[in-house]
Formats: sequence, C-alpha cells, structure tokens
Amino acid sequence: MLKKNGLALKGDFYPSPRPDAAKTIIYFHGGGLIWGLRNDLPEAYRNLFLEAGYHFFAVDYRLAPETKLPAIYEDVQDAISWFEANARAEFGVANAFILFGRSAGAYLALQAAADATLPTADAVLSFYGYTSIGGSWYQNPSPHYAKLPTIPADLKTALTGKTELTEGYIEKRYALYIYCRQTGQWLDEVFGPHQHTDIDAFSLEDMRDFSFLPPVFIAHSTTDKDVPYNEAEKIAQTTFQNELFTVQNLEHDFDSNIVDGLPAYKQALRFLEEYK
Repeated sequence: MLKKNGLALKGDFYPSPRPDAAKTIIYFHGGGLIWGLRNDLPEAYRNLFLEAGYHFFAVDYRLAPETKLPAIYEDVQDAISWFEANARAEFGVANAFILFGRSAGAYLALQAAADATLPTADAVLSFYGYTSIGGSWYQNPSPHYAKLPTIPADLKTALTGKTELTEGYIEKRYALYIYCRQTGQWLDEVFGPHQHTDIDAFSLEDMRDFSFLPPVFIAHSTTDKDVPYNEAEKIAQTTFQNELFTVQNLEHDFDSNIVDGLPAYKQALRFLEEYK
C-alpha cells in the first residue's frame, strides 16, 4: 500500500458479498501503539460487518518505541488519504468510510476523525478507546500493571528493535508495554522527549475538537483496568451524536471473548444503520 523509510505498510481489504455495500470500515488495531497486528480482529466480527454490507480494510501503522507518535499518526493520515484516492481503482468500491479502532487503535481513529485536514469519516467505532495521551492514568505508574512481575529496564532495552516495524507480536512486545505502564514512562517511550505543548496536537479537547467528530459508537467496560471507563463517559458527554454501550465487570479487551463481545458489535451495526 505505502512505504515509509523502506518499510512496507500493508493493508488487507475484505469486500462485502452484498451488492448494495457502499461504505468501507477502516480498521486500526490496538496494542498501546507498541504491539499488535492489523489482522487481529476475530473473523467472527469481521464477518458481521461484511454480511451487514460493509467492506473492511485493516491497515498497518508503525509501532513505538522504534517509531514515535507523530510519525505513527502520519501513517494513519496517509492510510486514510490513500484509501480516498485509490478505493475505486484498487478495490472497485466507493471511497466513503467509517473509522474503527480498538484501544490505541480507537485513539488513532478518533484523532483522525477530528482532523479537519483529512477526508471526513461517516462515523467512528471506538472500542475501549481514549481521546488524549495527556491523562494522568497514562503518565503515572499503573496500579494494575504494578501487580505483574516487574520488567527491568535492561529487558526493555533488549526488546526494543534497531529498525522500524509494523507487526508487533504480543509474545515479543507485551513486556515492553508492561514496562511502560509499570514505570509511568509510556508517553516518553511513545512520543520521545517532549514539552507539554508538544502533545496538544495529539490530544482531543472537548471545546476545541469534539465538534469535528462524526457520530461515535463507544463500547467500554466499567472495570477496565487499562483505559478508565471515564474516558468513554467523556466522549459520550461531549459529542453531538453518540451511543455508549456499557459492558459490566469485564476486562479491557472484553471482546477477545466472542460471547462477551458479540452484543457490542451487533449494537454497533444497529448504530451505523441509524446514520446511513
């Protein structure tokens, strides 16, 4: 799809079997911007979208800490712009799209949806996402991750690659994320050296940015120990058109269990039908 510094950024396009399919869901995976794969969404969920009449396009972005957030977000911008310019020629579909992300991918989707320099998304699906990298929950040591075995700094250094990458397998990269959350150094590792004002462009503010957002569907668990539930409430309280689907007493990525996740995805599809 694209190349950055010689590294291929790929995308997997899945066409809907329905002849009336008119929109494509562009998907960004989660993983704290540190790990994850573009094809990590369980097939059962992807098939729901396809059968409902939505094409599905899962895309890469480079990962931290080898690549810093400004360049990661540039990948997101480029993927959306590429799709708008090439959807018909490459895939034979219209260039109307919906942005969908889980966790850090939802963060990227929300940033892009509010970006006035990008083509306009018809809607956003935010599964346990957040709108700011400046929250205290991300900049301070996490009590939840402190309960896990301590990741030493030398292991973090050993796990950090010498070259950029787009595929981060959890078996090799999750310890990097744990280190960042245990030490409160996530922002330093993901963004690099920064002043407070440097991160403003990568954090949505309700009075400044939320009015740019299209309709947003939000799914979040009340007992999420990674991204606080109040992040979901903030989006719901400050956007014009939204639906908050609250999951009770489940983990952060509650949809890793299909039984737990299916109700949220079915409701997301009902939400999208309202804003066709």
